[in-house]
Order: sequence, then structure tokens, then C-alpha cells
Amino acid sequence: MVQPSQDQQIYRHVGHVMSTGEDVATTVAPFLSGALSTGEPVVIACPEPVAAALAGALGGNAGVQVVSPEPLDRRPPDAIAALTALIDRELPGDGRRLHLVTGPGRQADWSTWTQTEALLNHVLAERPVDHLCLMVPAGEDGGSLARATHPWLLTRDGAVRNADYRPPAELLREVQRAQPPDPLESTEPALAMADLDDMRVLRRALNQVLAESALSADAAQDFVLAIDEVTANAAEHGVPPVDVTLWCSPERLLCAVTDRGTAFDDPLVGYGPAHGDMAVGGMGLWLARRSVDSLTTGPADESGDGCTVRLVVNA
Repeated sequence: MVQPSQDQQIYRHVGHVMSTGEDVATTVAPFLSGALSTGEPVVIACPEPVAAALAGALGGNAGVQVVSPEPLDRRPPDAIAALTALIDRELPGDGRRLHLVTGPGRQADWSTWTQTEALLNHVLAERPVDHLCLMVPAGEDGGSLARATHPWLLTRDGAVRNADYRPPAELLREVQRAQPPDPLESTEPALAMADLDDMRVLRRALNQVLAESALSADAAQDFVLAIDEVTANAAEHGVPPVDVTLWCSPERLLCAVTDRGTAFDDPLVGYGPAHGDMAVGGMGLWLARRSVDSLTTGPADESGDGCTVRLVVNA
């Protein structure tokens, strides 16, 4: 087991890439048995075969609880919110740590998976949790990303420090900058509004366009809310003019909100409700992130001038 530190208010994110044919219970059960022996609770949020194997290996201990893993496979803001709620609900609150096991989940989109795993280290940093993530083999890229997002790795000798771990902001900036230009932006936009100065006009125009899109009514309203929040943020904290451009395809929609202020590329802003000074738009970005599949920020052009926020929704 990971040995307790003097500061118990710390999130320990432990990764384990399962080998083909591995008996996961043989590797993981000793990691959890130590916690149970000291009276600390274990929560298993894994697919049924894995959950059953782990629960069986732990001998029906009363300190073990099995819960549904379904919410943890959602888009990053929703998955993080679901995991945070689960942890806050199950934490003992008496100084004991919570031991949580998740995965393996759906990892078809490694960019999205990396975002979620990296952000957990930021959002949950002060919670006294040992969180073990189980992952399936997925080639060299998957293995390197697993190591980059987990400060600890589980081995047959227990959890050990991981020298390949990358701080969340550093890793996510690199992932974001490596993304190729979105091909939607080379197509004719469904809506282009330059030098916007009336949010009501924007909302009406968005509602008209989205009514003809592939989005459901609820998804369209969420998208309008997200665009509205980001645009209002640009108008209040950025430098005018503010431009809004929307592209639509049957598969997804992309909106770019651009102002002439200084770009910020902090990928951690907007995760967890912001408090206090909203100068960098923390609350607006938090609301927007909960409403879309992807939200990224960066310079408006190759010169580094201006700021563009891109919001993507999958239809």
C-alpha cells in the first residue's frame, strides 16, 4: 500500500495498465487489503466482471462497496463532477482515507481520456483519497499517456512513485497545441457575427440556426448557454471587437468566440465552480464546460494576437 504521509489531505492517483490475460484481482486485492485491515473503506466503480472479481477476492468484507461505473465514462466535466460527488459522498470524514478503484473504461478517444485523467490530479488534489485507475493495454501512446497522468503506478511490489508523471497544466497545454486545425473551420460557416454588441441578437441568431441542426432541443439550449457565457466573458474581460462564428455538420458543431485581448491557455480554468474574482472567467467557463463536449482556448492567429475560445458539441 501507499504509506500515509504527514499531510493526509492529498489525492493519490495510482495507475495500472493491465496486461493481456492478467488476473487483476491477484494484483489489486493486496493493494486494497491493507486499507481494509486498518478500517479504511473501499469503493469499487468498475465494470461488472472486474468489480465481481475484486469483491470476491476481498472476501465479502463489509468495508467494500460496489457502485455503478457508468457516470465515469462521460465527457470530462461530467465525469469529473460525478467522481467528485461519489468521493464526497463516500469519504468517512473522520480522518480515514477513502480507497477508490475505477476502470477500465471506454478509451476510444485518448485525447478526452487524457484530459479527464490529468484534470483529476487538479480537481481532487486536496481530498484524502487513494484512487486506483485500471486501464487496458492500448499501444505505446496509451501506455505513455497513462504514465503521464498518474503520479503513482501499481506494481507487484505495491504503489511506487512515477518519474514520467506530468503536471496537469503542462500536459494539457501540450495535448491542446498538438491538435490539428479543425477541418470544420475551412467550410462555410452557418453563422458569422462580427463586432457583436447585443447578446439578445446573438441568442436569437443561434436559436434560429440550431433549430435546423442535428442537435436535440435540450442540447441546442445547452450550446446557446455555453456560447452566451463565453461571449459575455469576452465582452466583459477581453478587448473588443468580439466575433462569433458557428460551423455545423451532421456530426458536430463548432463555435469560435474571438476578441482582441491577450490569449490565455490555462487548461485548468473552469474545472470546479469558481469562487471570488472572476477576472479570468472561471465561473463562465465552468458553466460552459458542463454544456459542451470540448472547450479550448488559445491565440486568435499565428502571430499570437487575440484570444479565441472554441466550443464543440457532438450531434
